Amino acid sequence: MSKISERLTKLGQTERSGFGFGARSANTKIPVILIGAKVDSPAQAKNLDADLVILAADSTGSAQTKAVDGTEIWGVSVSGGSSKKLEAAVEAGADFIVIEGESAPGSALIDDDSGKGFVIGDDVSDERSKAIDAGPWDFLVLDGTSLTLPFSVGSVLDIQEQLAKYSRHIFLKMSEVPDKTNLELLRDIGISALIYNASSLAKTDMVALRESIDQLEPKKQKSAAGAVLPQAGESGSQEAEIDDSDHDDEDWE
Repeated sequence: MSKISERLTKLGQTERSGFGFGARSANTKIPVILIGAKVDSPAQAKNLDADLVILAADSTGSAQTKAVDGTEIWGVSVSGGSSKKLEAAVEAGADFIVIEGESAPGSALIDDDSGKGFVIGDDVSDERSKAIDAGPWDFLVLDGTSLTLPFSVGSVLDIQEQLAKYSRHIFLKMSEVPDKTNLELLRDIGISALIYNASSLAKTDMVALRESIDQLEPKKQKSAAGAVLPQAGESGSQEAEIDDSDHDDEDWE
């Protein structure tokens, strides 16, 4: 299993490392929403406060093959090029592959230990959406760079309309940094990660985003048992009679 896939299964959970008590063990809280940074070169990833790093494709659309050192979870994006470069990137330590176009090498779909993501284009047909959802993806990436904050009801519904088509973890590319209220909205509708271009987001903004996400708790699940409405012709007196009969049984016992 890839690191990104394992991390996504633990969103909002507390992970314990080590054994025993005290200094030997530590609890690490996995964020409810991950922060992803897309970089143009491995050097750009230095000192980024991100949960995952995506190394952009080169000018030909091929995967870059240099390792992103000092980053626990990193992957490469690809929109074309050869399968050899893709294989070289995986050998260099890339944990996942982000496919940004349908011209990417088909070898990217091979079922191996690498995580897989797919960038959803504009105006995707219903049939293509079904084909995408049937693919081997750990996550899908939606473009939310045109969204403005704070979110309106319409903006939230626009995102939900896209989410309803897919059954994978959804990453949302953004250009603005949401505050706590808007982060709660993104959490509630099911966004698993926010992706930013490292070149266009100040490191101070990323630190502030991290602090806001760290304050988020997992979404509260509503009770499966809803209120029982009385049927026509029934009244509360019948419930009282049932309650009384229960008490009579207890007295008889």
